[in-house]
Amino acid sequence: MTTGFIQLSEVLENMKQFDETGKPVSFHVKFITADRKLNTGGEIIDIPSGRYCIGKRNGEVVFDSRWPSRNSEVSGRDPHHWSNATRNILLPNGRIRKLHIRLIIEFNHKKVFF
Repeated sequence: MTTGFIQLSEVLENMKQFDETGKPVSFHVKFITADRKLNTGGEIIDIPSGRYCIGKRNGEVVFDSRWPSRNSEVSGRDPHHWSNATRNILLPNGRIRKLHIRLIIEFNHKKVFF
């Protein structure tokens, strides 16, 4: 059911979009798992309705560094998403899943290329 292609840079821009009410836009993403430390992976994960998020603060999901306030901090250590080429995705069940951006194979039913 794939229709067309999309560049990875466009995928990353589209992930961070918000609708007119200020809520993050949901998207369909398909990616491959990989863990070099455990030498595991190769499973294809399909998330039909995910939303980009930064993490959690006091049990609430933080979607943007400016929300709920500019001075709020996300709990836990800095995940270095930029240097590790990873992003957090909020799943429909409320859990957060980290994915490696270079292992995204499909976004909104379009094949991803670099």
